[in-house]
Amino acid sequence: MPSLSELVKSLSVAFECKKYDTCQKLLPAIKIELIKNNLVIPDISSQNETYLKDLQIAEKFFEVGALVSIYSLDLESFESYFAQLRVFYFSPNQQLSESENKSKILSLNMLILLSQGEITKFHSELEFLGKHIRNLEEDELLSYPIRVERWLMEGSYQRAWDLLKSGSKQPEFDIFTETLMKAIREEIARNTEMAYGRLPLSNIKVLLFFNSEKEAEQFAIHRCWKVSNGAVEFKEEEEPIDVQVEKPSLIEKTLNYAINLESIV
Repeated sequence: MPSLSELVKSLSVAFECKKYDTCQKLLPAIKIELIKNNLVIPDISSQNETYLKDLQIAEKFFEVGALVSIYSLDLESFESYFAQLRVFYFSPNQQLSESENKSKILSLNMLILLSQGEITKFHSELEFLGKHIRNLEEDELLSYPIRVERWLMEGSYQRAWDLLKSGSKQPEFDIFTETLMKAIREEIARNTEMAYGRLPLSNIKVLLFFNSEKEAEQFAIHRCWKVSNGAVEFKEEEEPIDVQVEKPSLIEKTLNYAINLESIV
């Protein structure tokens, strides 16, 4: 029977080779070994050197499990692995070395909350991290979801969109890019139909970051907007709706910025 360290090494090799199905098969057997060695509910305060080494192996297992869950789009499993990892990441035991994957997995958790629209939980997590990690926003990985969320809340959709489109250099992060970009598009669409009665299709294309007017038209039809004569009508045979000044102001600024940027390019 392979040792715990050998099993986790095999798991790591399979993960590096992107054999996620193999990883899924190895995970349950390794977890049984962790249970046998009292590592699933770890004694973080232990000073036993052998046990501490086993804790580092257990941490590696939970990290690979969390990342495999991301690639498998099994967010429930990720949440379970992440709960285990919090014990390691924020342990007061100075003998436990900090994992190189810590920032990535903490960031993934925030991206999941953001992609699910869990803004309250996102801010609670951000507050917690701010108390335990110095210079939080100077961390390249941790600053990524923080910037996306901040710009979304500010209505700086162009900046958030450009950041997402440019990629994060982390393939795990990019799994959530499409979801977040879709959320931006939907938010702009909601505000647009509140602020305007009618807009040219060419403006809709720019405002909603489409590559062509055909894509913009398909989106408009899907959203049940009326498309005719190269324009989109949001309200039909209705009296103008009073809205807060901030809404049209925000959309007008975004639209003007986008159109001006396109004309410059």
